[in-house]
Amino acid sequence: MLRCYGLPTLLLALVFSVACASARRTGSTVKDATVAAGEKVGDKTEDTVEKVKEKTADATITSAVKMKLAKDKTVSAHNIDVDTKDGNVTLIGSVKTQSEADQAVALAKSVEGVKSVTPHLTLKNP
Repeated sequence: MLRCYGLPTLLLALVFSVACASARRTGSTVKDATVAAGEKVGDKTEDTVEKVKEKTADATITSAVKMKLAKDKTVSAHNIDVDTKDGNVTLIGSVKTQSEADQAVALAKSVEGVKSVTPHLTLKNP
């Protein structure tokens, strides 16, 4: 009787062993896929955080330039628009004199974080 149960028990143990090995491989594959997906999400999150930082820095620079223009009595700030992209400032608008345009550019360049200033300032007729 022992021998009769021995072979089926051995076969059953072998089937379970194969099934467990297969489950381990599947679990490992799922784990690897989950880790890879997590890393991909992490990379995208870092990219998004970096973009938000850049946009926040640009907004801060734009505000600082506008404040400097508004405080300066030789520059008519309400006639000058300020755009910032990646630390590069563009001044767009009209000024009364070339010295006003030069002062606006100098003020923009004096703001921390400004990499360059491109003036698109036109002289308006008096």
